Amino acid sequence: MTRFWAKFIGDKCWTAIRKPEWSPESEREKAMEEACECLKALESALNGNKLYGGHTIGLVDIAANFTGFWLSIVQEATGRELLSAHKFPLLFNWSHCGIVQECLLPQRQGIVHLQSSCCSTLNKQAICPSILNKQ
Repeated sequence: MTRFWAKFIGDKCWTAIRKPEWSPESEREKAMEEACECLKALESALNGNKLYGGHTIGLVDIAANFTGFWLSIVQEATGRELLSAHKFPLLFNWSHCGIVQECLLPQRQGIVHLQSSCCSTLNKQAICPSILNKQ
């Protein structure tokens, strides 16, 4: 099952979750629904556990780290919310778990990386002013 979830996260979820942020406005609502379906599947895979590996970090926790790191950065930068305690309480708690957070870079470093890698090519999109204002 671990391989299935790692592949699902890499092949389906990562693409679906990035899509709302980079899609044209006319396609954004459909993209948000698709991303929420992936998040719903990820939340169900927790099976009520604190971590995907049960009590220790496993491969699925590592593969899903973007929900604890990149997704929160993009949400903050764009003002669009996919993952919240209200919508996906188990997944939200997982993403804010101390054990998971210890394995991630500080959020500020992620914002700087996103700014340097994306804004030079996307300077006309709304994401860039938001990121630039976070300094």
